[in-house]
Amino acid sequence: MVKVKIIFLVFTLSLLCTGCVKDTAVIPESGAVTPENAINADSVRDYDIAAANNVFAFDMYSQLAQLETGEQGNVFFSPHSISAAMAICYEGAEGTTKEQISNVFYFPANRTVLKVRMERMNDKINSVNSDYELQTANALWVQDGYPVKEAYIHNVKKYYDGGVTNLDFVGKPDTSRNTINEWVEARTNDKIKDLVPEGLIKTDTRIIITNAIYFNGKWEHEFDKEMTTKKTFYPTEGEEISVDMMYMSNNFNYGENSKAKIIELPYKGNDLSMYIVLPKDENIKKFETDFTVNDYTKLKNNMDSTEDVETTIPKFKFETKTELSDSLIEMGVVDAFGPANFSGISDGPLAISRVIHQTFIDVKEEGTEAAAATMVEETVGMSFSWDSKKREFKADHPFMFFIEDRRTNCILFMGKVEYPEYEETEKI
Repeated sequence: MVKVKIIFLVFTLSLLCTGCVKDTAVIPESGAVTPENAINADSVRDYDIAAANNVFAFDMYSQLAQLETGEQGNVFFSPHSISAAMAICYEGAEGTTKEQISNVFYFPANRTVLKVRMERMNDKINSVNSDYELQTANALWVQDGYPVKEAYIHNVKKYYDGGVTNLDFVGKPDTSRNTINEWVEARTNDKIKDLVPEGLIKTDTRIIITNAIYFNGKWEHEFDKEMTTKKTFYPTEGEEISVDMMYMSNNFNYGENSKAKIIELPYKGNDLSMYIVLPKDENIKKFETDFTVNDYTKLKNNMDSTEDVETTIPKFKFETKTELSDSLIEMGVVDAFGPANFSGISDGPLAISRVIHQTFIDVKEEGTEAAAATMVEETVGMSFSWDSKKREFKADHPFMFFIEDRRTNCILFMGKVEYPEYEETEKI
C-alpha cells in the first residue's frame, strides 16, 4: 500500500506589535488545563481554547528549549499557528490518531466545540483595527483529482476560513511549491520565504494545509532612539557581549515574585502586549525548566500599574527554522506519523511525514516585527506588595517573552532571548 502525504504548513507573522486589554480565558489557579478536562468539554462554554493553546505553548517550549533551535540558544515560535494547522488536521483524524492529537493539543473530543471556538477566535483576530494589522489565514492545497471528502472541505471553509485549491503535485511539483510559497510570502509581508523547501513535494504528496498569522503594530510608548546605547549583556556566566539597549522610564504594568520580574509592554490599539519575564537568577536554563503556565499566569495576575518603571531591554532580531516532527512524537503525537487514521479527510491512506516551523522576530524602538511558519507533511508563585518608589526592569541577561492577544489571553508568540542578535552586537 502506497503511503501518501498531507503537508501541514503553519505560517505566523507578527510585525511591529500593538496593544493590550484584559478579558476572559484565564487559566484556573489550581493547575491549568489537563487533557482530561479539555477532551471532556462537551459545550462551547466549557472549552477555553486560549487556555488550551497556552498550556500547549509551554509544553512545546520545553521541547524547543532542549533543542536550542535558534541562533545561540534563542527560541521563538507561534503556538497559535501550530495549533491552528493541527486543528485542521484533527478535523479529519479518527481513532487513536485523533486521541493522541487531542491529548497533546488539548482539543475536545467533541469536534464541533473546537470548530466553533476556532471560528470565534479567528473572527476576533481578524477584526479590523486601524491602529495595527493582525490577520490569520488558512488554505487547503489538494492534489488535482484526489478524493477529499466534501464534509471535510465544507468544515475547512466554514469554520477555519480556509481556501481550497487544486494543484498538480505529481506532474508539476516545482510550480506547486512556488504557488504555496508565494501564498505564504504574501501573507507574511515577505518575512517567511521558501517554507516549502525544494524537493519536499513528492509523488505521494496529496494534501498541504497552511496557516498564516500576520501582525503589524507599534509600541504604545515607543522607545527614543536617542536613548539607545551600547551596554553589556550577560548571556551566560562569565560571558559578556555589547548590545544595543533601549531605555525608557514610564508607567507600566509590573510585578515580581521571589524568582522573576514581569513587565507588560503594550502595543497601540489596546489589544495586544508583549510580556517579558526576567529571572532574578541569571541561570535561564534552571528557570525555564521550572517555570510553568500557572507560574506565568500568577505573575500576570499580580501585576500592578507602577509609575516610573525604569525599563532597559535589548534590541533583538533572529530567525529559526525547526523540524517539529520528533518533538511532536515525543509529546505523544505518534500514530499521526503512521500508521495513521485520517479517514475523515479521505478513504485513502494518509500519514504525517514532516512538520516544519519557521520564524522571524525583530524587536526595536518602534515596535516588534515577528514571523513564524509551520509545515506539517502528512503521507497518505508568590506575590509581593510594593510602595510607589521607582522600579527597575533591566533585561541585561537571558529572559523569556510572550506576545499575547489580550482580548482572548491567547499567546500568539513565545520565545527566549539568550543572545540579542542584532547587526551591531559585538563580543567584549
